[in-house]
Amino acid sequence: MVPIILYSMTYSVEKLIALANSKTRVYVTYLVLTSALIIGGCSPAPEPRTQLPSHTNINVNTTATQFTDLILMFTPHFQGLPIQCDQSLSIGNEQWHISELALFFSQFSLNNFNTIILDDNVWQSQQISLIRYAADCQKSTANMLINGVVGSAEDNAAKRVITERGAKTLKEVDGIAGDNHNEKLIAAIDNINSTTPLTLSFNVGVPFPINHQNPLIQASPLNDSSMFWAWRNGYKFIRWDMQNDMGDSWSFHLGSIGCESAAMVRAPQKPCAQPNLISIEIMLSPDSIQVVDVSQKTGAAQSTVGIKQIKINISIHLDEIIRNMVPTRKSSCMFSGIDNTTCNELVENLKLNAVFN
Repeated sequence: MVPIILYSMTYSVEKLIALANSKTRVYVTYLVLTSALIIGGCSPAPEPRTQLPSHTNINVNTTATQFTDLILMFTPHFQGLPIQCDQSLSIGNEQWHISELALFFSQFSLNNFNTIILDDNVWQSQQISLIRYAADCQKSTANMLINGVVGSAEDNAAKRVITERGAKTLKEVDGIAGDNHNEKLIAAIDNINSTTPLTLSFNVGVPFPINHQNPLIQASPLNDSSMFWAWRNGYKFIRWDMQNDMGDSWSFHLGSIGCESAAMVRAPQKPCAQPNLISIEIMLSPDSIQVVDVSQKTGAAQSTVGIKQIKINISIHLDEIIRNMVPTRKSSCMFSGIDNTTCNELVENLKLNAVFN
């Protein structure tokens, strides 16, 4: 973003200094570059990482510990079937090809009270995750998994200690819940049926406090410039781009609009008029959930680290997003204004909760 600012600011004063002598031009350009760097340096701080609490110690001879690991596995579907990376979509008598499909998800929970804290990696941080479909069949540039832990931020920090220090030196991490809410969650999964369903809740989008910061200093995945508009508007919550065999194209870029700030490179001080943060709640079926016991012995004393791993399969039904719509260049939605009819229809389709199951 800073290079863009440098270019824009330098270009905007180019005509003003065109008639000046070379010494004046050097001085003015210096002021422009310095101002842009100050703007970048004054951007809000990146999202903080949760550190292992000072009271969380590694002990040699203590009892076993247990926490609940979680893996969410997303699969794009069309007309009821999973789609492959090189598959075309038959829409309106035309064959469409996906060139980009990426979505930001945030604020996960199970049964509305079991908070899911996400792991830290290149595709996610504790608050936000980026899912990207392998449109070009290059899986190294794609991600369809979300990893986390069910519990508190301390549980997540302790899990990271297990990962970073390894089983050979870890005996026990105090402060991880052998806790009651995880036991209740496992019991709920074991007894899931039509009368006592398990619900997964999350948002499509980036929460306001981290949606309008400088992407150059953000942690992954918010450092992906392809998913960013500007500080005023923030990130593209959904980016879906397609082309057909006839040369037509269609795009759906969901984001916040009606955002007010002093300039495009300034973050708004209050939420946007239309945040477009979409709440999703999925009733999980028994066949979409798998629980695996991955307990392991650690260290010379062979203390047990108990990990219950929950795997949940989630389908993304793309045809439900474009329900009652024929994609063309004219029906694209780039969220340029609040009163865009096509954009409003796409948002309403997302709110129907038929897109995810």
